[in-house]
This record gives sequence, structure tokens and C-alpha cells, in this order.
Amino acid sequence: MMFEKYMTSIVFKKGSEIVEFYFRVDHMHEKLIKALNVFDRFGIKLLSINSYVDYTFTPTLPRGGGGVFVFADFTNVNVKVEDFVRELESAINSEVYYSKSPVKGFMADELAFPIYIFPEIRSIILHEKGVQGMIKGLYEKLGDTAAVFLYHMAYSGGWFLGEYFSKKLGLRGRDLLVETLKFYQASGWGRVELVEYKPLLMRIVLRLYDSFECEAFRCSDRPASQFIRGHISGLISALLNSNIRVIETKCIAKGDDFCEFIAEKF
Repeated sequence: MMFEKYMTSIVFKKGSEIVEFYFRVDHMHEKLIKALNVFDRFGIKLLSINSYVDYTFTPTLPRGGGGVFVFADFTNVNVKVEDFVRELESAINSEVYYSKSPVKGFMADELAFPIYIFPEIRSIILHEKGVQGMIKGLYEKLGDTAAVFLYHMAYSGGWFLGEYFSKKLGLRGRDLLVETLKFYQASGWGRVELVEYKPLLMRIVLRLYDSFECEAFRCSDRPASQFIRGHISGLISALLNSNIRVIETKCIAKGDDFCEFIAEKF
């Protein structure tokens, strides 16, 4: 079963006075509860909470403390933000940072940078329509040459990811590939299923559901995955330490239920 997940770096709530907070706590469970109690005591509605413990991104520091980001609605609240901050600091015994939005109903993250998706690996967030527009724009400008460009650009990124997970996970073979493929769902690219894994026979079959790339080319007469296909090719090449490419044999762009990829050596 799958559930929607929202990245709360930007919040919209029409007509609201939105304030962003950041604070650190020494003991996440205990201090976070104390912090939430302060919000509740003043009747402040929480719009989002994003928190992590230090060892999530710094495994050598398993202290149980970490950072907390909060978007809160201060509309019609009978307390000044500055006074509330003092109350919160007193409750958690930690400094609290905050930023007020000058625009009602809108708050963009001003206290967090950079963003990390993996330990030591900075991340960026791109929205689906924007990326689809960029890919379509390449085809409009370059024609079929765009397919080659997208494939090879993504191949290098997939190779990097394969090397990264190989070092971090300490797994091999099928187990390593299964865990690494979870990147695509975690990053919003699509959901990947490993259907068959016989590397000695070079028989590796994947199915990709809800590909953001191929969604942009519905009603096509041919498979449309070049960027993701290139990325998966680079990923598997790195994991097997061999030159591998995947061929798309089924595609949602031409009406199939999923995109299917079969690996081959070259």
C-alpha cells in the first residue's frame, strides 16, 4: 500500500500568518514532546514538522538529538512570536530560530540549506511538470538527438548512485540491487519492481510504474524512456562492474500498464 507524501519546503494556506521555526533538541523524544506541548498551550496550529536525529546523516554521532523544522499558523493567536519563542526556548533549553512570511498564506523555507537526501549527498527538488517541460523542450530543439543526450547524461548519474550504495549498504547481488532500486520511489521518479535477476545469464528484467518521464509522452507510438533508462543502465553497470544498458520493451507512453526494461551487455 502506498501513501501520498508532501515535501513541506513550501506551504500554502490562504489568508494565514505563517511562521517557520528551527530548533535543536538534545533528546529527540523527550524534548520534541515538550516543544509540541508549548505549541498546543498557545493554540498554535502546526502545518508541518520535519525532524531528524543526528545519526540519520552522521552515523558517527548517535546522540539521539537533532534538528526540528516547523511551519506554524499564527493567525489570530494571542501571543507575539517573540514571546512565544522565549517560552519555547525555556521549555526545551535550546535556542529557537524563526522567520515570518511577509506574504499571507505562503511560506517558503528560509532556515534550511542545503538539503540532503543521503548522508553527505546534497539534494535538489524539481517538480514533475518542470522536468517534463525541460525534456520536451530538448526534443523540440534537438529532435531525436535529445534522446542520446538524455540517456548519456543520466547514465553517469546512475553510475554514481550504484557506486554510492555499493559502498554504503555492504550488500551484494540481488539484495544490493533490490535495495538500491528503492531510490526511484523514494525520489518520486516511479516505483520499480525487480521481476527477474540472473546476472550470469544477463537476464535482468525490471518494471517501472508511474514513470514521471513517460507520463509526459502519453499516446506515443514508441517507448519514451531515455533519461530514466540511462540512469538505470548506469546504476546496474556500476553494481555489476560491467557495461550494461537496459532496453525498454514496454512503456506507458504507448499504452502499456508499466514500463519494462531488459538488461543487456554491450
